[in-house]
Parts: sequence; structure tokens; C-alpha cells
Amino acid sequence: MLTNQDIKLIKSLGMKKNRVKHKLFVVEGPKGVQEFLDSDWQVEAVYANDQWLGKEAIPVTDKELERISFLQTPNKVLAVVKIPSSQFPIDGHTILALDGISDPGNLGTIIRLADWFGVKHICCSPDVVDCFNPKVVQATMGSLARIHLHYNPLVETLSSLNQYDLYGTVLNGRPFHSLSKSSKKVIVFGNESRGVSKDVLAMCHQKISIPKDQNSKAESLNVAMACGICLSAGFSGEL
Repeated sequence: MLTNQDIKLIKSLGMKKNRVKHKLFVVEGPKGVQEFLDSDWQVEAVYANDQWLGKEAIPVTDKELERISFLQTPNKVLAVVKIPSSQFPIDGHTILALDGISDPGNLGTIIRLADWFGVKHICCSPDVVDCFNPKVVQATMGSLARIHLHYNPLVETLSSLNQYDLYGTVLNGRPFHSLSKSSKKVIVFGNESRGVSKDVLAMCHQKISIPKDQNSKAESLNVAMACGICLSAGFSGEL
């Protein structure tokens, strides 16, 4: 049974301070919810209408689902998931570092890209949008269940990754496809309008760019697009 107290708690999780306070976040939709049910994450509660009634679910009406959903069109099922209290050590051949990414859709897409290319860790500056924001969670389409995000000052984090080659993405750097293959690398992507901050960029061993056609009038690429291009090149042995 969905109580008024449940509704109040779930709706409060739209705000970061309440997610931090309760150590909970919301996942919506059959695919996303199932990904977390199949993972090691602790799912606290599942609420579903009669189109999606697994054994774990608390039955709710469509109207009740609308009351707790963060979507314009609620999608059959909603889960409340526990935010892990401990973090995994950062490792792997490729790591992403995000400096000031503010758009939830961009972060969600980057998390999906990391999952697609087998990247397990994303290092985020403290001002990166919260990965448990409902819009970010929705954009990941369940990939958040398999990716570890670390929120700490990037200068501090990158300093600890001294066994990695650090690549900072800029508009006028060395063409990324001309670089020799790096066995262990961190690729840094900056804020959508400001780019990578000066102190972080100063730590990078190489500044790289995605060359555009000489006739192109486009000013820039979406940060998630750029991430996908770089990851694709990196896993084909070009970076």
C-alpha cells in the first residue's frame, strides 16, 4: 500500500539535500528498475501498476503512480534505491573525468557511453550535476547500476592517478586520432560552455581535440557527443 508518508518521501527525493539526507534516489521505467533489481544495489521499494507487477512490487493505481513520478508520462513502475555508503577504488584502463558538467541529460548519456565501452569509473568535480538526480538517472537507462561515480576535487583526484596519461579535451588541441595508443588513460571533459578549468587543464599531459571538416560552420560539439567519439577511438586502439 502506498501511504501519504511514502508519497511525501518519494517526492522529496527530487531535491539533492533530501537524497543526501535519506541516502535514497528514484529509478523509473521497466528497464531501469529491472537493471537495479538484477544488480547488487539495495532496492528499498518498488511501486508498479497492473502492467508491471513483479513479485517485489507494491501495487499502485495509475493515478498513484502519477503522484510519485518525476516524469510527464509515468512509466509502469518506480523504485526507491539506496545510495551506497562506500566507494570502489578507481581502476581500469580508461577513466573519464568530468569538470563542471551541469546538464543532467549530458551526464546521463555519458554514463551510458561509459557502460557501452566498458569504462567503470567516472571522476567528477563537486560541481558536476548529481548522478542521482531523477533526470540523470532516467537518461542513463539503467547503466548507472554498473558505473561508479566519484565526486571529489579533480586536481586532488588526478594527482592520485599518477600511473595514468591525462588527456584534456579542448577546441584547439592536438588531433586525438594522431596520438599513440595509451595503455592507461584519463580523458577529461569540461563544462558545456566554459570547458576544462585552468588548474585541471594544467595537469593534463596532452590537450586533444576532435578535428572538424574545413568547411564546417559548427562552433562546437555537445560534450556527450565528444565523449562518445573519443571513447570509440580509444577502444579501437587510436588513443
